[in-house]
Amino acid sequence: MLSARRIPLGLAVRLVRAALPVSRTWRFRHPDDPGRPYRPRLKHEIHACWHEHLLPLTCLFAGQELATLASRDRDGEIVSRVLRSLGYDVARGSSTRGGSAGFRQLARSFASGRGVILTGDGPRGPRRSLKDGTARIAALAERSVTVVGVAASSGLRLPSWDRFLIPAPGATVFVSLAPVGEGDAPGTEQIQVALEREVARCEQAAREARRIPVRRSLEHRLRSQWRRPRPALPLRGLGRIYGGLHDGRHRLYDLGILATRSAGIPVISVGGVTAGGSGKTPLAACIARTLLEAGHGPAILARGYPDELELLAHEAPGASIRGQQDRLRSGRRAAAEGATVAIIDDGFQHRRLFRDLDLLVLDRDALRRTNRERLPAGPFRERWERAVVRADAILITGREPWTAELSRFDGELRVRCGSLAPGVPVATGVFGYGPLEAVSAGARAWSGPPAPRLALTGIMKPNLFFAQAGAACASVRERLALSDHGIPSPRERTGAIRAAGRGGVLTTRKDLSRLRPLFDPGLPIWVLPETLTWKAGWEDVRRLILDAASGPNDRDSAAGG
Repeated sequence: MLSARRIPLGLAVRLVRAALPVSRTWRFRHPDDPGRPYRPRLKHEIHACWHEHLLPLTCLFAGQELATLASRDRDGEIVSRVLRSLGYDVARGSSTRGGSAGFRQLARSFASGRGVILTGDGPRGPRRSLKDGTARIAALAERSVTVVGVAASSGLRLPSWDRFLIPAPGATVFVSLAPVGEGDAPGTEQIQVALEREVARCEQAAREARRIPVRRSLEHRLRSQWRRPRPALPLRGLGRIYGGLHDGRHRLYDLGILATRSAGIPVISVGGVTAGGSGKTPLAACIARTLLEAGHGPAILARGYPDELELLAHEAPGASIRGQQDRLRSGRRAAAEGATVAIIDDGFQHRRLFRDLDLLVLDRDALRRTNRERLPAGPFRERWERAVVRADAILITGREPWTAELSRFDGELRVRCGSLAPGVPVATGVFGYGPLEAVSAGARAWSGPPAPRLALTGIMKPNLFFAQAGAACASVRERLALSDHGIPSPRERTGAIRAAGRGGVLTTRKDLSRLRPLFDPGLPIWVLPETLTWKAGWEDVRRLILDAASGPNDRDSAAGG
């Protein structure tokens, strides 16, 4: 927290206590069920959270027989007095002063029946970098760890090292708890990854709570503009500004003014030039499987969306899945944990991290069906013709059914890529679908062929999923499209249950982690699994991937940081 050295100690404590009643206006919710209040009762366990979330958690868990640790400085004294007034047992110590004595006191509190909650990056950081205290107390108590994720729909961030969170009056505060492994006490890295995952879940729910109505309306309006040969003039102007800034940033990297850093292991980037929907995540999983089959230890560096992380874990079992915005830091941690190669999901524009192989994904559907303008006038982040020149290999993908017309277009596109980047391998793939999979108790108990009535999705191109759903299952009668990575509002959920009827819901694997917790297990939920068929060129790209993962890193001095 910010230092209160200029305020008398007693006055500082009274000011903090006077501010606590604002917590009564906060609406605590679970990210999987934002429509109902959430007041979890903590078990006799070790709990880990980030220091920035101390205020909402202190209010939420007050009176639950918990013990915690506070530093021995002045700020720690203020925190200690406030926590004790709320029923917490507070041990004093930190990683720099009195840590061992504090941990022993926590162990005694735990033995007496209290749970323990620790701010893993306190008292001075670095922010969201877990120290070994949580793992130490778990080892002393011989117990597992439960991580606590937090995010608020609105609030204030203090200019402190941890960007301390003060939720606004009336804010929705999302909280989630998840155990780290089973059995023996987990290590620091395991706890770090689990905590990052839970915070990402809550932050995603908070984003949706802020912008569900606005975002869906904006996405609908923008997509309608993307299909126009000449979108609205203000959007074209914004597109030129965005394009100029984007091209300027690439120029700074090309000149070496902005530095590129190494992760310490080979890095393969999978990225595109359009805003979602090109299949980058399933392609990253496909490459991870290819590397696993060849005996490598791949780590996939994703942005942190929980649905993407669960999709990657399902599609690439055996790969290390890491969700963090800072890909350089994530890659270095993966290397330290034993990964032999890193794959960046959606990394073509992420030039801060040095890549040994840049795979460019070209969205065939976007090239055929949109105006090819830059964001927000169109779906493109940069001119695809310029991007092709930077790529080491090109993957042309799409979800439309493979027809003679599509084959001709694909052939023309391959020729165009060959003229822009001679010698660069080009592969063509088509995303299709397989037999429906039962993923809920109601679906597994279903007798007879699947008969879902509602197709429900929150992906960038819902129209293509709906076309596949209709072709795969004639029983589908209703369709509901959410925003990208979105969840249905309470009213939409009620309507979805009514529309699904007895037959249930059909969705995508990516949507499953967000949608399944919102419905009763008895409702049949089916997944339309996605398949990938390579039409041409994959073997050449596959050899490049294996060479990049196996060969020495040819890094120049500019990439040596």
